[in-house]
Amino acid sequence: MRQNRLQNRVAGSELTLPFCIIVAVALWWLPKRDFPLPHVLGLALCLLTTCIILETNARQHIIRIRTRMMSCVWLVLASSLEFMHPLDKPIVAAAFLSVAYYLLFRCYQRHRAQLDVFHVFLMLSLGSFFAPVMLPMAIPFFLYIAIFLRSLTRKAFWAGMLGLIVPYWCYAVWSFVMKDMESFVARLTEMAQVEMPSMEAVRSLPIVWQVSAAIVGLLSIVSIVHYLRTNYDDKIRVRMILYIYVTQTLLLMAFLVAQPMHYPTTMALLIASACPLMAHYFSLTGNWLSTAFFLLSLLLTAGMAFLNLFPFTI
Repeated sequence: MRQNRLQNRVAGSELTLPFCIIVAVALWWLPKRDFPLPHVLGLALCLLTTCIILETNARQHIIRIRTRMMSCVWLVLASSLEFMHPLDKPIVAAAFLSVAYYLLFRCYQRHRAQLDVFHVFLMLSLGSFFAPVMLPMAIPFFLYIAIFLRSLTRKAFWAGMLGLIVPYWCYAVWSFVMKDMESFVARLTEMAQVEMPSMEAVRSLPIVWQVSAAIVGLLSIVSIVHYLRTNYDDKIRVRMILYIYVTQTLLLMAFLVAQPMHYPTTMALLIASACPLMAHYFSLTGNWLSTAFFLLSLLLTAGMAFLNLFPFTI
């Protein structure tokens, strides 16, 4: 890999993350020329999620070189989508998922990982109040712990189940005390709503959302293909972690097509899951083709930000 290409200099530079933070703040401010309180809180949570992703890479060494590209990719993509700006379901769900990933990877080959497993599934359960797909996401997470991380014991399984149950048990008790069980039942009914997969439902989404999903999907697929072709260069532990990201990205892309009614929250989860793969690709390739794709990715992301933040009738 040649280290003198543009993308390698960008990936290795200490200035990349500060520059992306400035870009994120500018994109948060530009559409409204103001910082209303929900947007200030949304930006704060986005920056906190950036720190979580940064710490995940620092602890697990997901990318072999010293780089902050994982956080940078998250920042740029999240800032490019208008529905990620206020403190609302998409940004909150992505934050919970990022914390769940951080805790999940700490379980690698630990036979007494009950506490971390409990908190992983607690994050998924809390996140499901904002993104319903995070509750059934518990099934693949149990498989990740068993197959990729090799730390699923009987105690860890029940710790995970307890983490899933606790938020809903507390919500049920609160609703009962407040004599408002109808809201609890209505919440469960809302989460259980599932549409039959239909391309008509996908085509009914706003064109801007379809274009954004296509751009993020393209970047994700290229990054996945690259990783599957070059995974022998990584340590076994890192391979297992990246296999989890690959599986999660593919599952979320499938869910986005099957249930477009949850587009904003699913896109937020998809970006949080795919940004490590994109960062891995941009940081560890250095031929002319990858550099050309890096420049194309910058143009596509800039176009996506323009269409989402400065919409016009199309």
